[in-house]
Amino acid sequence: MLRFNKLFTFAIAASLLLACNRDLPEEDNTTPTPEPNDVVMNGYSFGDLQGQLVNLNDTFVLNNKNANEQLEYLYRAYAEPVTFQNGASTTTLSATAIYAINDMVFVTWHIPSATYGGAICAYKQSGIGRYTFTDRVDFPEADYNELAASENSGDGYYEIFMVGQRDPDLSNYVLADHSGAVVTRIDYDFINDEFWEPSAKELPLPGHSANDIIPAAAHYYVLTGDGTGGSGGGLYQIDRSMSMVEKADRGSIDDGIALITDPTTLSVNPGLSSDATIYALDRSGSEYRIHSAAVSYDYVSDQTNFTVLSQHSTNNGGPTITPIDGERGDLTWVQGYGASSTKTDSLIIAVGLEGTFEAGATAGGTFNSAVNFGPCLATEFDADLGVLYYADANDGVKVVALGAYTQGNTLNVYDLIGNFVPPTDNNAGTVLPSTFYIKEISLYRSRNIALATGDAGVYFLQRNKQ
Repeated sequence: MLRFNKLFTFAIAASLLLACNRDLPEEDNTTPTPEPNDVVMNGYSFGDLQGQLVNLNDTFVLNNKNANEQLEYLYRAYAEPVTFQNGASTTTLSATAIYAINDMVFVTWHIPSATYGGAICAYKQSGIGRYTFTDRVDFPEADYNELAASENSGDGYYEIFMVGQRDPDLSNYVLADHSGAVVTRIDYDFINDEFWEPSAKELPLPGHSANDIIPAAAHYYVLTGDGTGGSGGGLYQIDRSMSMVEKADRGSIDDGIALITDPTTLSVNPGLSSDATIYALDRSGSEYRIHSAAVSYDYVSDQTNFTVLSQHSTNNGGPTITPIDGERGDLTWVQGYGASSTKTDSLIIAVGLEGTFEAGATAGGTFNSAVNFGPCLATEFDADLGVLYYADANDGVKVVALGAYTQGNTLNVYDLIGNFVPPTDNNAGTVLPSTFYIKEISLYRSRNIALATGDAGVYFLQRNKQ
C-alpha cells in the first residue's frame, strides 16, 4: 500500500557516492545531486537471520471440473515478517514489493502506520524448492514502495533500485517541487551473498512519493505521485549511476501509480541502439489513464529520444472506477490471450475495488472491463501455462484462464480455474499466519511464485510440471 505525507529521514554519506560508481564512465553532470547527510541503516550478519525462514512441503490442487488438467502447487518456504525492536516494543513490518533476478528474490518492507521505517531482505533459491535467507538491511527512517534490479556480472553484484519517500524538511535537498520522492540504490554482492552497505546512494525527485521504477532503453524510469489523485506527479529518466535526472515529463502525469514495458518492443542492437515502449498508469481525481512513449537509446550519441508521454486510453466515458486513496495499482502484460495479435488489448490494469480492466488496443479509446472477482491489488501472467494470477486481497489468489489455457479446455477467457489456499504444514510447530491477504505476486524462473502478504510475511511456491 502507498502511504504519503509522513515524516522520515534517510540520508546518504557524501563519501559513499563515488563507491557506487566504480567502473562507470564519467557523467556530463551540469545539475549535480544535492549534498546528502549520513546513512541511516542497520545491517545484519548471516547468523542473525537464522530461524526467520521456514521450509514447507505443502501441496494443493486446483481441479476445475470444466478443464482437462489439474494444476498442482507446492509451498516451499515461508519468510516471517520483519520486525523492529524499540526497547520492549516490537513493530511488525509489511511486505510491499518483490523483485526476482536469477536465483535471488528481494523483498522490501515498511511499517504499516503513520511512522516511517522499512527494510530490504534477500532470499536465495539454493536448490530445487529450497530457499536461504541471506541478508537484510533496515532503513529505520525510510519507506519504499517498489524496486527493480539488474546484474553487473563483471563486478559480481546486483544493482538494486528502490523507490519511495523521505521527509524533505530533514533531507536538506534544495530541489524545486521536491516533497519527499526519492530513488535509492544499494548493491548486493552475489559472490559473497550480502548487501554492500557502503554502495548506498540516493537521488531526490520532484513530487511526494516515487511509486514505481522500470528499466527501459539502457536507463531507468521512475514514476511519482501523491496517492490521492492530485497533481505534481511525473516520469523521470535516470541512468544507473543516479548522478542526475536526465529527462522528465511533468505535464502528463498527475498521480503516478504503475509502470511497465511492452515486451514485444524490447530490442538491443549492440553498440548502436536499445529500444522499448513504456506504459504508465496514473490518476487525476477519479479518472484513471494509460500513457505511452516509445523510447530509444543511441549508444553513439549517448542520448535517448524520450520527451513526453502520449495518452493512450482512459476510464473517462468507460467503466466506473472507485478510487481508493493510498492503495496500489498494477499493470501486467498478457500478450496473446485473445484472438487478436494486437498489443495493448493485452495490457491488464488492476485498480482495486473494480478488479481489472483492459487498456484497449486503440489509442484515444477507453478501458474495457476484464474481470472482477473482488478487490485486485496486483496481477501476474504465467506465459507458459496461459493463466493470470489475480491478487484478491483477503481472498488470496484467483487463477484465471486466458487464451492459451482455454485451448483444449471447455473454458472461456477470464473463467475462474480455482483459488490458492494457504498452507497448513506447520513444519514441526511453526505457527503460520491466519490471514492470507495478498498484496503482491512475483513469477520467476518459469514455475516459481512469491506472494507478499503484508504483515503476514512472504510465501514461496512452485507450480509442479504439467
